[in-house]
Amino acid sequence: MKDYGTVFFDLDGTITDSKPGILKCIRRALDAKDIPYTEEQLNVMVGPPFRVSMREILGIGDTALVEELIRLYRAGYEVDGWRDCTVYPGMRELLRRLKDGGLRLAVATSKPLRFTVMMLDELKLSPLFDFIGGAESDGSRDNKIEVIRYVMKNLGMTSPEGALMVGDRLYDIDGAKQAGMHSAGALWGYGGRAELIAHGADYLFDSPEKLGDFLLG
Repeated sequence: MKDYGTVFFDLDGTITDSKPGILKCIRRALDAKDIPYTEEQLNVMVGPPFRVSMREILGIGDTALVEELIRLYRAGYEVDGWRDCTVYPGMRELLRRLKDGGLRLAVATSKPLRFTVMMLDELKLSPLFDFIGGAESDGSRDNKIEVIRYVMKNLGMTSPEGALMVGDRLYDIDGAKQAGMHSAGALWGYGGRAELIAHGADYLFDSPEKLGDFLLG
């Protein structure tokens, strides 16, 4: 077994393929306000906090408009968007394998905590985690580093030593670095090899099975 006794997992793009539901609800919100977009822009909006992606990807500087778009998005997502997701092949088995191997598992996602818990409960994955951490809907805990620190605090961690952050986007890698934590890039997700390498992921894995072999080997 490697020297990682605690593993933090991102949700969208790492545990679940949530893109269909997310994109559907983003489109509804933007269309309701007649805001133009391209499919390329929408695709890179999956992962970062929406307050960041609305500003940096769509160039929306009006704070009130951003908050209204988020409200519209979440209203639709709460109805049906959150259900439009699947667990990545091999991920359920990986989580059970790590849990049985004695590792401590946590979720650290920029998705609002309410939706995160709804999804994991529906997928029957919640019992596999020692703690589930997500963003606050009011934006007070939005960035990945804030979520990571929140999870660390609730796990009673005073140091990042012995913990590994697993995620598919640059935000996961950057957040781990800010926390002083090692990171593993999930190549089955949305970010891609070039993005994860550019941001300095300590490891890259192209399947949940290989990640499990590394952690337990």
